[in-house]
Amino acid sequence: MVETHIKSLLYDHDCVIIPEFGGLITRYVSARINPVKHTLTPPSKKIAFNEKLVLNDGLLISTIAYRNNVSKEVAQRMVTEFVHQAKATLHTESKFELRDVGVFRYNQERKLEFEYVAADNMLEASFGLPDLVARPIRIEEPAVLRTLLKERQQEPVHVKQPLRKRLKRAYNVAAGLALTGLTMSALYFLSLQTDYNLSSLNPIMLVSSGFNTTTAVTADKYTSDYVPFTEEERYANYQAILPVAAETNTVEAELATEEEEYSPEASETLADSVQQPINEVVANSNDIAETSSVTNEPVLTIKGKTGRFYIITGGYSTEENAGISRAAIRQEGHDSKVLLPGKGSKLFRVSVADFETAEEAHAALANFRKSFGETIWVFNY
Repeated sequence: MVETHIKSLLYDHDCVIIPEFGGLITRYVSARINPVKHTLTPPSKKIAFNEKLVLNDGLLISTIAYRNNVSKEVAQRMVTEFVHQAKATLHTESKFELRDVGVFRYNQERKLEFEYVAADNMLEASFGLPDLVARPIRIEEPAVLRTLLKERQQEPVHVKQPLRKRLKRAYNVAAGLALTGLTMSALYFLSLQTDYNLSSLNPIMLVSSGFNTTTAVTADKYTSDYVPFTEEERYANYQAILPVAAETNTVEAELATEEEEYSPEASETLADSVQQPINEVVANSNDIAETSSVTNEPVLTIKGKTGRFYIITGGYSTEENAGISRAAIRQEGHDSKVLLPGKGSKLFRVSVADFETAEEAHAALANFRKSFGETIWVFNY
């Protein structure tokens, strides 16, 4: 019975945890083409197993209790008996088969391994789609036509060539080999010469050299009649080029005019005129700070433990899927949040409401089950 509920939950949830045993995680597999069987397989879900996900999230127990119309304590005992039976089968036979889901085995190191058995397509978008067969079309040829083609494709009879033609062919081959050997010998002897460069035999260099008729001349830094200046001659030339005296006089005149224009009374008047706008700017900045502190964005993700009691609608293996569920619940007018995984868990839980005490959460649970079903539960985070 527990196996049936586990399989049904894998259709709607990304992760189903079996308490004290491990968690079954689903992932999306795109469509595939088999070039050997010539089949097209639709998209599906592939199931993996993580034996470290043993923390009870309440999903499996709540589902068994609701569908069998029993209490949660009875559902808890059913799950515990199922886990003990699975572990006992693994201990005795080193193998346990979860029907229509997969097979658990112990390897040589006594570590638990899981092998997925592809039975039904658990992806809701492509549920019920069969594999499509697309075999290539072969054109069958008539028996008469195959016989004619076989006769035409017969190998031609090898006719022995005359002696004169064979000698001519051997002469051409020998002449080619001799010419190649002479060319290679000439290039080898040319490379032994120290004043000869093999790059001159490049035809591209020969063509490009025809466009440049000027001879290369080694550039000299100084001419033959160049005489450098002495230090006294250079200083005299700099004095004649730079008008130092005129610039200093101009700077002194500008400084004198600035001292005459400055007065204490003018500076006091300027300070009074600037003081009032500064005060206004400070006042405006305080108003902006007050208005910015009023607007607060709603909390969408709970990153740490708060001690509150949350009504959980589902658990997801990725934060992206949890965010999609949270957005859908918030569109219905509920204060939905995403609870990040705690220690020992990898599930992103989505809540529909939260309360300070457990009594308030359980009192509101019946009202929320009318909209979200009987599989929701209360979680203290």
